[in-house]
Amino acid sequence: MNVMVVGAGMMGFNHVRNFSSFNNVKHVIVVDSSEEALKKVSSLGHCGTVSAYKTIEEALKNENVDAATIIVPTNSHYKVASSIIAKGIPTLVEKPITETIEDGKKLITEAKDCGVMLMVGHIERFNPAVQALKKNIHHLGVPFYASVHRFGVPTERDVGPAFIDQAVHDIDILTFLVGKYPSEVSAVEARIADKKSNDLCSAIFEFGSFTATVEANRVTPIKSRELVILGTAGAAKLDYISQDLTIMRADHVTTKYSTFDEIVLRVGRGTEIKPYFVKDEPLKLELMHFLDCVKNKKEPLTTGMDGLHALAAAVAGMKAAKSGKRESICI
Repeated sequence: MNVMVVGAGMMGFNHVRNFSSFNNVKHVIVVDSSEEALKKVSSLGHCGTVSAYKTIEEALKNENVDAATIIVPTNSHYKVASSIIAKGIPTLVEKPITETIEDGKKLITEAKDCGVMLMVGHIERFNPAVQALKKNIHHLGVPFYASVHRFGVPTERDVGPAFIDQAVHDIDILTFLVGKYPSEVSAVEARIADKKSNDLCSAIFEFGSFTATVEANRVTPIKSRELVILGTAGAAKLDYISQDLTIMRADHVTTKYSTFDEIVLRVGRGTEIKPYFVKDEPLKLELMHFLDCVKNKKEPLTTGMDGLHALAAAVAGMKAAKSGKRESICI
């Protein structure tokens, strides 16, 4: 299989690194206008497995492409993805699907009309700990509340508002876990260290009978990404980075404790379950899934509609922060 990677920045480099290591990928075609970026990615893989071009047109003129991934600035997502989908090439576009909801709708329609698979790169769905939680969420009974925080360090790169850059990940994960899209949101946001965008946000998303608080920022001295979800029969705590997952069942404990220390150690922990799973790189798993969907003509785990709903929720969050009111999430 020949795969084209459009955009050879930090994330694009990791796409090329993974693709060049896959046995089912014969050739990686990289497109970027930067000579420096192309030189860097050209050193990946075995001799002759990676080719570099400055434009998509040049790449498509010289190479046969079976699938493409798009890792360019968000304001170029629609233009680039649309041009590739028009060529009939299955496409993965990194999150967010597009800069605007209207462009996202158009892209989904174009892919459907062309009969082309469109996948959105919401990488956290492929985190093994998230997958394990999804498989074991029945232990929690009926989920009714979650709290998520995604804290990061300041960056010099222009990555956009915290809602779009960070919180959108967790919005999508909550949808994945509970099987519902959010319908309303209340929020605040602020600009702390970033010169161009609001780099801190906090929101309450409502998914019908399920509610979640999502906090995200790029202003802390540490990187932390954690989720706690509560259900009628238990709770779960997940660390995205360490890929640790603990499920705590709310079983009734009748044991009498003899010391205060024993009470502190045992009470409030319930019956702990540590599901077994193999830790791995989420991006690698995501790209393997993408190629499997291309080969076997399957619907991807993260569809265009999933990407559109996550974008709409993030946009509504920013709107709610400006208006000071609860806002509906619409597409």
